[in-house]
Amino acid sequence: MIQKYVATLAVAVVLVTYAVSSLAFATRSHVPSGSVVDETLHLEFVIEADSSHTFEISPGMAQFLDNRVSFFTDGPARIVSASVEVTPKDVSWTEGRTTITSSGAALAATLRWDTPADSANGAYSRIYLNFPAMPQLDGKTPTFHSGGYQKDDRGRYFLREVTTYRSTFLLSLARFVFALSAGLPFSIALHAIFFGFVVKSEKRSRMANLPPQGPGLPRTFYPNPITEWAVWLIILGVCAAGASMFAGFCVHDGFMSSSFVWVIYGILAVGAAIALLAAWSRRKSLLTIRGSPPTGATCCSRTNPAPIAATRHIGSNSNFTTSARNSRSINPSRATPSYATSC
Repeated sequence: MIQKYVATLAVAVVLVTYAVSSLAFATRSHVPSGSVVDETLHLEFVIEADSSHTFEISPGMAQFLDNRVSFFTDGPARIVSASVEVTPKDVSWTEGRTTITSSGAALAATLRWDTPADSANGAYSRIYLNFPAMPQLDGKTPTFHSGGYQKDDRGRYFLREVTTYRSTFLLSLARFVFALSAGLPFSIALHAIFFGFVVKSEKRSRMANLPPQGPGLPRTFYPNPITEWAVWLIILGVCAAGASMFAGFCVHDGFMSSSFVWVIYGILAVGAAIALLAAWSRRKSLLTIRGSPPTGATCCSRTNPAPIAATRHIGSNSNFTTSARNSRSINPSRATPSYATSC
């Protein structure tokens, strides 16, 4: 089962990552040397007057921003042309479980940038937004609430990270590795659903191979043969779904910063650790219950149950199957599986 799980997951990761590596968040972050890129950026922002109020953006302020908002770069990438349109509107965002709506504006920028033909493999640049101070607003700076952006350690907003490559092979490899940050959580979440049906089929197969038993005692009660897999798939699948949500926002906005990549990997790593610990703990608690009537007894009931021998299971092979040892007697009323009665 472990080999089947790893093999099918690897196929899913490769296929999904290959598909998402052709999307804008990857293709515009890793480009050939000498390329020219046209893109349109959409942002929404407010300018806070205090902790609970924002300034209203008037048409005159919007016109001021149209003429003054600009872009600049560091590294080999260069801005060729840019046009900006600011439209006053109400902006909504969520803080905790509260949705807040306040006066703000939408910014749409049509941007053309390029990279020099002689830029080296791995040459790195950032495209920054230069938002002017507005005298009538006491130099207040904007707070963005939608769109693809990131702040650097100097408080500047950048909208794109660009890495150039001369080699086509290195370019394709870089896009694939970068897209893995989105492809991996999507793959794990989808694969958890698929593999749930696989382990369900495995359970039916194993239960069919157990020897037939009657309704009375003596009787052996076996644990669920796929319980560890169910725990692993559920926990890891839920964590991957959460990471997929964050990755999905980045894919939709067309921008994922290199620092946010590690946030997604961190969520998956924590989820895998919790899922592994929970599956191991569940596996250690498995019991096979063997029940038989007490010596000399002719009847047993729920108020006077037969003694039951319990055997703790330990792992024996690659798919969490178990082998029995360390038999011990337990109180049947405290056993997790039910027990049979007969007269």
